[in-house]
This record gives sequence, structure tokens and C-alpha cells, in this order.
Amino acid sequence: MVGPRMLFAGALVALAAACSGPAPSGTTLPTTAPVPVASAPQLREEGDARARRGEYSTAAARYRSALQLEPDDLLLHFALGSALSYLDREEETIEQFRWVVDHGAPGRPEVATARQWLAAVGPPTEAEPPSRRLPERSPADRGAVRGNTSWPGVNPDARRVTLELRIAGDSRETAQTKMRIRSLLGRPYTFLGLPPGPYRLAVRSGTTALWESRVMIDPGRDTVLDLSEANSLIKSADFVPQAG
Repeated sequence: MVGPRMLFAGALVALAAACSGPAPSGTTLPTTAPVPVASAPQLREEGDARARRGEYSTAAARYRSALQLEPDDLLLHFALGSALSYLDREEETIEQFRWVVDHGAPGRPEVATARQWLAAVGPPTEAEPPSRRLPERSPADRGAVRGNTSWPGVNPDARRVTLELRIAGDSRETAQTKMRIRSLLGRPYTFLGLPPGPYRLAVRSGTTALWESRVMIDPGRDTVLDLSEANSLIKSADFVPQAG
């Protein structure tokens, strides 16, 4: 669809051509090379790279540009909401995560994470079944766990090795909280909106269990847990990463 600005720019070009008249015979008009336009995947990758460096404002701008090209991309809406949550831009985060909940399949990990975050900042969304609604808490009452994943010889830009990360409450107070997300080995992960208390974090790649750790979540704080061979259940010699 051609927007008003493009129409206006086109009208200006046409008007300038009409006023200048035809070029003299024998005159060679200068040509300019077309400016390459970034694709949605390129903008998403730029946003991911910025987010990994903690540059969430720039990451959010890249995700927004990608969404202009792919407005129905659930992962882009989720990525934008995640970046905005780091910037404490609550209303914009709510807008993006509500879109994810309203348009995503209930079993998708992005939907579960978005729903958890929304439950932490206000009443449950209408899409949330009453039996699964979490008790209302303020954002300061909840915490998060995040970190980087790495493995010798694995570059996520060259080989996409899928991880399944699960976190589950490990006490009576947190037993009802269970979340599952998917990520790529070599990329960061995040679980948001966790009620305080002990949890078990388990990570697999296919049928191979790579990590299992006990994590303590404090209210209003981020717990950082990086996952590498140093704290893995196995060594690199015993695990051949399979692209998936």
C-alpha cells in the first residue's frame, strides 16, 4: 500500500519534472543506484543483536520497523514487547503482549510468557481460563531469570540448534508456576513474571538433557544464570549438537 508520504513525494517529483521541461538533446541524465531496503528478517536479526548487547531502545526500533513489513508476525510482536519491558514502557509492553495473547495459539511458549507478564501487571486477560489465572501481584512482587546460552563450536547464525527450556516451582508457594520456552543454543533466554521462591530450570536439546539447576527468584529482581559447558550435565565430547 502506498502511504500519504510516498504519494506526496511522488507528486513533488512529477511537479519538478514538469517545471524543468525536457532535457536538452544529447544530455545524459545522472542515475543513482537504488538504496537497499532491509528486509524483516534482517531487521529482526539487528534487533536481536542489539538486545543481546542490552541496547533495548535500538532493538525496539528495529522490531517496529520489521513489523511495518510483517505486521502479523507473532514473534516480532513478542520480541518488541520484551524489549519494551526492559525499558519500563509498560503501556506499550502491554499492547504488544496482549496482541500476542489474542493472536497466538494457547500452547505457544511466547503466549504463555506474555500471559505471565500481563498477569504480573494487572488483571488476567479475557483469554486466560479462570482455572489457570495467577493471583494478582504488583510487578515489584515478581522477578525474572535470564542469561546467555553457549556451547563450544556452536554459532546460532550458522547452525540453529533448538533448545527447550522449562522452569517449574520447587516449593508449595511456587508449585503452580510452570513455564516453557524455546530458544536457540547460543542465544539468550528470559523467563518473566515469576512469583518469588525456588524453581527448577531444566534445558534439553532434542532428547539430550544439557542443564538442570535450582534457581531462587527474589521479588522485583532479575536472577542471572548463564548456561555453558562449565555448568552443564555433560561435556562437549558427549554431545553432538543437531541443527533443527
